[in-house]
Amino acid sequence: MAKAPGFTLLYPGAFSSLVNSFSILLLLFRLRLYWKREIKITITPCMEVLSVSGLTGFHALCSRDAVLSSAENFILYLLLEMKAQGATARGRLPLNLGIVLDRSGSMYDEKRLDYVSEAIKYLVDQLGPNDRATVVAFADKAAVVATADELQRDKSKVKKAIDDIDLLEIGGGTQMALGMDAAIAEIEKNYSPNRLNRLLLLTDGQTYEERKCLDLARKHRERISCSTLGVGIEFNEKLLMEMAEASGANYHFINEPSTIPGIFSRELEGLRNVAMTNARIEVRLSAGLQVKEVFRASPQIYPIKDAIPDAERLVKIPLGDVESSTPSSALLVLVLPPRKPGRVRIGQAQLCYDTPEARDQREDAEAVVTYTLDRDAIGKANGYVMNLVDQVSVAKIQMQAEAAVASGNVDKATRLLGNAIAGTQRLGNTKATQALVSLQSEMKKTQSLSTRAAKTQLLTAQATLRKTQMLDPESVKDALRE
Repeated sequence: MAKAPGFTLLYPGAFSSLVNSFSILLLLFRLRLYWKREIKITITPCMEVLSVSGLTGFHALCSRDAVLSSAENFILYLLLEMKAQGATARGRLPLNLGIVLDRSGSMYDEKRLDYVSEAIKYLVDQLGPNDRATVVAFADKAAVVATADELQRDKSKVKKAIDDIDLLEIGGGTQMALGMDAAIAEIEKNYSPNRLNRLLLLTDGQTYEERKCLDLARKHRERISCSTLGVGIEFNEKLLMEMAEASGANYHFINEPSTIPGIFSRELEGLRNVAMTNARIEVRLSAGLQVKEVFRASPQIYPIKDAIPDAERLVKIPLGDVESSTPSSALLVLVLPPRKPGRVRIGQAQLCYDTPEARDQREDAEAVVTYTLDRDAIGKANGYVMNLVDQVSVAKIQMQAEAAVASGNVDKATRLLGNAIAGTQRLGNTKATQALVSLQSEMKKTQSLSTRAAKTQLLTAQATLRKTQMLDPESVKDALRE
């Protein structure tokens, strides 16, 4: 008699998977009837593998695949880029927000406080049952307008408190650090690594204790990110930029107060789209390499000043919260030493990040170049990498122009802006070109940045050039194939 066929059935632990297991059992029963003999079935439990938010790709791209062995101080650009997946079936990360609002006297100008109040009330209405948010107002003092528990119990009461925010007796100055301290304390009450924990900070003026504000953003950046919104032209844009950059969050310049609700709405949409938190890149470089500069290249462009190799040649680059389907990258400007011909690994990169399903996940990528004596073997530069290099260069030139005019050298600033304009025209970035042309025209007219019109044009140009001009996805595929 022929031996009965044997089957081993693996089933996951989740109840939903038992339906599939039952279907297989039914199939085997029908086979038993067909063969008219016993079928040996071994049922073995196995661990269920959950789908997790992760990457569609983390890769290292060099501006050139080959370099001359004899070249002294060869400049190579290394792009480390990733793109996060969308939300899983478990849904988006629940929010834990601290909304920090400047209620100094100048916020009554141009109905700024009215627009902010409407924006915050809209945000309150959009929060789900698992979200948490607190509202803090500051002037000379800080006051908690509404706690997360109060918002959970009665949204209408919280919105009434927001309407009455001008009745708070907190003075008329600007002590932003006090507001940040109060909001951070409230966020910590509901802190969870499985929440998106963020400060939303809005101000329209200069603050006391600027250093303390920046230190707070840096101190808490691994637990709480900080988006900043500057209204008008009187605030310290460098401070707000650095605070946002420190935690990988967003900086917004608000020229027209009427746009405040729309910007709050876009910030909320971005928060709902975050797929991973506390993202950072660690890259270990080979011996002999020098790091000249490090930039965040997407989705915003800015220098990362504290990305300096340690004694083990390890460079740490914070990325913060990463939205799904949006490229997030860092660009390293490296100086390569001469070497013997052959393939050389110049860096080992590791992307570290947290998702709702798991903490401290890691993805690896390597950067390799070929040293050669043949000049013809060098070939052309990687077009995708060089496009981002050009965008970073234009933003850097604009910063140099700003520094030149601040030192009184308007002619130099004008020439630099001309170079930046040529760059944006070559890139086809019409919006950035218009912003730079307007800034250059105003600078020529006023010979300074002290006028309201000149400062407005400067802030507009800064905000425009910070936003990476996203490329056709096909160009990314082409770059990876090269």
